[in-house]
Amino acid sequence: MRAPSLFAAFLPLFHFATALPNITGTLLPWEITSLGTFSPSSYPASHPFSRIIFSISDPNNITVAPRHQFGQIGFPPTATNCSVYWNPYSEDPRKADWPLNACSEVSTAKWTFQIREGNINIGKTGTAVTRNFVAAVKLSEHVVLPTGGIWEHKYEGQASFAVGVNMAGACGGSGVCSYGLSERPVLVNQTLVSATCLIGDCDI
Repeated sequence: MRAPSLFAAFLPLFHFATALPNITGTLLPWEITSLGTFSPSSYPASHPFSRIIFSISDPNNITVAPRHQFGQIGFPPTATNCSVYWNPYSEDPRKADWPLNACSEVSTAKWTFQIREGNINIGKTGTAVTRNFVAAVKLSEHVVLPTGGIWEHKYEGQASFAVGVNMAGACGGSGVCSYGLSERPVLVNQTLVSATCLIGDCDI
């Protein structure tokens, strides 16, 4: 079966358990439509938790087989909300051993993410994770084919955020700081990292 042009460049990188389904569609970038960060006050009786929250969507509608009586065979657009909370006095979500963060549940896909060290130089005040960071996002999608096989796609993408670049906000006298997007949406150019037949016959 002839591989579709969208994924042809990736074929040498993957092991396929069986033939690639007849995938059609143009891959559009993900969109981060909202994002907010918060760092706490150091005043007595305050609760020292920082957080990063964002919403991300995948606008793609990827078809992998002709429409079935049970519905579309493919990966429809999806969106989720992601968040991570930590105590900045004892924890750092950028560390390599920080567990993978789960996003809100959606019925057609699984979103996860990690926070990584910021890669934009905004001076000494930009070292705080809530002011300068990279959001590394993963998307895993599965669908049952008419043959009974289960086809999986895995994507990865990341976006950089920094105050004064694509974030803005303010700090109060108590030390509380809040930042959000100064421009939106932020586009995330994702990459297909795996296309696999997990089980059964995926030759359609």
